[in-house]
Amino acid sequence: MPRLSSFVSNPAPIPADTPVVWTGDPPADEPARVVWEAFAGAPALPYAVLVERVGERLFRLDLERAGVSADVGFFRPFYDAHARRLVAALAGAQLRLGGRA
Repeated sequence: MPRLSSFVSNPAPIPADTPVVWTGDPPADEPARVVWEAFAGAPALPYAVLVERVGERLFRLDLERAGVSADVGFFRPFYDAHARRLVAALAGAQLRLGGRA
């Protein structure tokens, strides 16, 4: 029976140096906008750099919302995992992974 807990399933890891290009218009929803802003005008980014930037931005947003007393720093590694899921969810729709940058 297929796992129904996630719409995103990517069993093959994406190499860190895979170029990622934003192909869509600027997004309206916040999670996609965080990914879009991570490009900061760059035409393409390596996958690992994009994940790091998105994870850091997600972490900073939560830190701003909850404040230092929330101790979100303990959960910092989980933000990169969430960033990988966001990139995977946008792949093929608003992101192109691989190929020429």
